[in-house]
Amino acid sequence: MIPSVCRAAYDRRLLTGETAEDVLGAITSQPALADIQLNAVIGEGRYEAYTGKEVTMTKFFPAWELPENDVFVQAALQGVAKAGLELRTRAYRFCTNAAYSAGVAGVPTIGFGPGEESDAHIVDERLRIEDLLAAARGYRAIAEAVLA
Repeated sequence: MIPSVCRAAYDRRLLTGETAEDVLGAITSQPALADIQLNAVIGEGRYEAYTGKEVTMTKFFPAWELPENDVFVQAALQGVAKAGLELRTRAYRFCTNAAYSAGVAGVPTIGFGPGEESDAHIVDERLRIEDLLAAARGYRAIAEAVLA
């Protein structure tokens, strides 16, 4: 039996500057799909807030990046240094809510957190108390530096 309909969902990370059209084009422009009736769309999510308000939005969260010389990034780095923590910048290897705040809403956003990335969002997730306390110092110092 040959099915009359097939539905597939793809979830992939985006590169800085990619658009929804780029993502859909990479699928729809495949020569092997030329004689297939294809309807490729970016999905929508429906969410209910604690107030009961329902929100519907497209599930497209563009990649984003702030250069290290950005004023906001530099202020945050000064805060981290003031807290006595190691200074380093890099990209996260997982998705965060910053995909919305920075990628969609355009709010300057950085990632900062305790522990090792490899220990986050896994079974038996763990965190050393020292890392938690250091992160608390870092959050405070970043807020003070950015708001100064």
